[in-house]
Amino acid sequence: MQRDEEISGLLLESARRHGLVLREETAVPDDTGWDFHVVRVLGRDGTAWILRRARRADLAAAIEAESRVLRLVGPCLPVAVPQWAVAGPDLIAYPMLPGEPAASEDVRTHGLHWRIDRADPPERYVDALARLMAVLHGTDLRELRDTGIPVRGPDAVREVFRTRLEIGRTELGMHKSWWDRGLRWLAEDRLWSPRAVLIHGDLHPGHTLVNSDGDLTGVLDWTDAEIGDPGQEFVEAARKFDPPTWDRLLEGYRRHGGPAWPGLREHVLNAIAFAPLALGVLGLTSGQPRYVEMARQRMGTAVA
Repeated sequence: MQRDEEISGLLLESARRHGLVLREETAVPDDTGWDFHVVRVLGRDGTAWILRRARRADLAAAIEAESRVLRLVGPCLPVAVPQWAVAGPDLIAYPMLPGEPAASEDVRTHGLHWRIDRADPPERYVDALARLMAVLHGTDLRELRDTGIPVRGPDAVREVFRTRLEIGRTELGMHKSWWDRGLRWLAEDRLWSPRAVLIHGDLHPGHTLVNSDGDLTGVLDWTDAEIGDPGQEFVEAARKFDPPTWDRLLEGYRRHGGPAWPGLREHVLNAIAFAPLALGVLGLTSGQPRYVEMARQRMGTAVA
């Protein structure tokens, strides 16, 4: 495994080759991400830069797709998104967006440090997040289908969940009551969106930036963007908060014209309940045993 100093050196060397003039002594590594090594560094003119380098060679196609998505949707969204000055497998570089993450994970304890009130987040934050989701989910898909991001229609969305259920039963020791609940959810057509939309895919508080007043100023990390299930977007956006915030977010989403359907709320509640299963499957595929164990503990007991 490469040390922080080695990763920083590789990123800074790549930045020099691409013509970025940086104060290299200010470089600070941030190694919390699964897919990318990250370094924060100041430019000679005082601009704060983010430098990213893929951890795996198989991310090259995903980087190209993310770059295309940002160019297409960035100008249309009500908050800032990264504007990549350099985009390639050896280096992604962009000026740091204003604000700080609404919540940051402690790399040792994995607990969250909150910059807003988790139990009662500011209304301006919840409303802005709902508006962002509504605008994003209303994006015209014609050009986006050619960006290289995954495209899953309504039937494919349900098939993905069916596959997760099977993995939960065979590899994660899922209790039969969870299996039964999952099958009931799958069988209810009214609980599933009749349309696919563009989703961010990982809209948890750590990827949302806020200012000192709790205003939503930007959204990071579009690596998991796809055309898929609009209800799934609510899982990471809402589940770190208390349940009353879930309804506030749903109400704001409808108010801002998000493509809601009659079974949206129940779909979201089911998706949040099954979030440990999705995390466990991700842990299996990405070699993250902590998430596999968390899923086994949660899904191995009967539905509450």
